[in-house]
Amino acid sequence: MKNIIFVCSGNTCRSPMAEAIAKSLCNHKDINILSMGIFVYNNLPINENAKLVLQNNNINVSNHVSKPLTLSELENADLILTMEKEQKALLIEFAKANNIKTNNIFTLYEYTLNKDTDIKDPFGSDLTTYNECFNEIYSLVSKINFDNISEETMIGIGSDHGGFHLKEEIIKYLKDNNIPFKDYGTYSTDAVDYPIYGKKVANDVANGTLEKGILICGTGIGISISANKVKGVRAALCHDVFSAKATREHNDANILCMGERVIGVGLALEIVKAFLETPFSNDERHIRRINMIEE
Repeated sequence: MKNIIFVCSGNTCRSPMAEAIAKSLCNHKDINILSMGIFVYNNLPINENAKLVLQNNNINVSNHVSKPLTLSELENADLILTMEKEQKALLIEFAKANNIKTNNIFTLYEYTLNKDTDIKDPFGSDLTTYNECFNEIYSLVSKINFDNISEETMIGIGSDHGGFHLKEEIIKYLKDNNIPFKDYGTYSTDAVDYPIYGKKVANDVANGTLEKGILICGTGIGISISANKVKGVRAALCHDVFSAKATREHNDANILCMGERVIGVGLALEIVKAFLETPFSNDERHIRRINMIEE
């Protein structure tokens, strides 16, 4: 059984609406969908306007009562989706303090559209505002691929315009092999600056949102330099399978970088496979050297 938890502040408006919408859209019996709050008064019913909006859309929430997100539920969740960035940050801080994974915590906008946007709290507003909030949440929840909900950690992938086509080929590979991933852009061949995308992926690798990252630019050099500016990141530029395996075994590299103008698609996919499947050796000498890098 996989657990998805929607989280807002009080668990009386946004998260119970998201829970009810998700339950109406998900046909998987092995997915348990819940909602909880960070600042909660126990056993409060769903807000009347939120309930009315759901009922007007033929979605039932008759038995909802507010509940706080507990340490146990945080630990056992496969996917946590918050309504705001601040809520995500609080949960990540709490999880890290208790040695719990954080790579399954996202805002709803981030997870579905890769946007840095909050869903505003409608509490205290009129029915029109609740209708707008419902429509916003429904449009996002409907984009969740429930087939792809997994206990596996997620891979982040990003590129500039010079790496866009190779990024799309790697995304096809990840989809074909049921490897959960998040696309950080860019989304076209329009000219962009590679440090932006290197930083996006590197930050989420460093903070534990992602297990590993894949970054592509024209040569792989610029985007690897950018990623390695982020503390905790070990980005490796690899254009052969041996290097990909070695950097995982010896350096515990957490980001793979490649250049679309340097390497063909077939070899690139073999390198991705080797990088994702090769474990770190845990040899004492390699741990010592990685610690020296971090220091």
